[in-house]
Amino acid sequence: MSSTILTRPDRLTQTQAPSSAETAAIVERIHRIGGLLRDNAPLADQHRVLPIESVEALEDTGAWRISALKRYGGYEGGASMLLEVARTVGYYDPAAAWCVVISNGSVMLANRYSDELLDEVFAHGPIRAASIFAQPQGTATPDGDGWRITGKWPFASNSSHSEWAIGILFIQDEQAGSTPRIGFAMMQRGEYEVHDTWFTIGMRGSGSNTMVAQDLWLPKNRVITFEALMGTGPECDPQATFGRRLTPHLTMSTTIQAPSLGAAYAALDYTTDIAHKRGVTYTHYKKQTDSGAFVHNLGAASIKIDGARLLLERAAAHIDAVAAGTTPMPLAERARHRAGIGHAGHELVEAANELCWLHGTASFAESSLLGRMWRDINTGTRHASITAPMGYELHGNGMTDTPYISNKL
Repeated sequence: MSSTILTRPDRLTQTQAPSSAETAAIVERIHRIGGLLRDNAPLADQHRVLPIESVEALEDTGAWRISALKRYGGYEGGASMLLEVARTVGYYDPAAAWCVVISNGSVMLANRYSDELLDEVFAHGPIRAASIFAQPQGTATPDGDGWRITGKWPFASNSSHSEWAIGILFIQDEQAGSTPRIGFAMMQRGEYEVHDTWFTIGMRGSGSNTMVAQDLWLPKNRVITFEALMGTGPECDPQATFGRRLTPHLTMSTTIQAPSLGAAYAALDYTTDIAHKRGVTYTHYKKQTDSGAFVHNLGAASIKIDGARLLLERAAAHIDAVAAGTTPMPLAERARHRAGIGHAGHELVEAANELCWLHGTASFAESSLLGRMWRDINTGTRHASITAPMGYELHGNGMTDTPYISNKL
């Protein structure tokens, strides 16, 4: 059970992640709607957006409420809860799982804003959200008691179903000639437009379109600096609640592999189940399972997927353990996990490729579940924050005490 400290009647503070029992309860509810998610997955893929029926079904499971603070009716879950829940959703629909991760990850970022703003954002309880935190794509210029915002943020997953969104931008200081700082703007639905720009072969149902704000005025507390949102300040604060102490970038990187992990297990089960019914073309094998080579390679693919899962679970458990205390995770350990996360994606891609070799050309029929999982895995694992080459180099930086190639650890 997670312990709590009541600092004020309306400021509930969590000291650790939710119990495994709470995670198991969400997972059980997701399995109950698994058939609906699986049936709707081809529609999401075809229309390039998650069907509202899937969105609402996931709402009933609690999957959208993982990262919202306990004080606002959320689970205030950590990396392990989100990883397990998203992996389960991904087994039925990887694109839906991607939206779950991005929404909860965006809420995790929002948790770094002021209490005053969070009271407004979560006035009616947990929200669905979107965010772009990679490269600054806009500007915030001082304007009276607030900011004038203009920006364009592509690849904003879940933006079609988000109620609030965060966009990274340059903050133009009032002092002439000063160097712009990187910051983030919090925008409410209706303050930004969503432009239909997401045309891909994988993760199509994530609806990762472009958010656009033009000459938008926001109050002062809706824009904060990179250091305030991504820095380690809250991670050192003994008064901060657990949801604020989660290290943002590593948590997002770990959990964003979960949809591909779930998809890989779905692909494995599909290939295994049908192997008893399919022969091997141009051979005497009546069933694929009669082939020793098939059985051997199926086992190898399974272990690649299990290995990926263990690497991700290791990172998630470490993130949660650190967030339960007030000593930030050292950079070298963050870099090691980044390498593990990237390697997990590399293994998932190799396993998916192997399963398609084993199943045969039918994998690439447009209606094939295996083919769709292959497309989603190959797309999802190549997200910029989790690519294997970058992760390996970051880990090498930590090992050799050379300058890190990225400050987002």
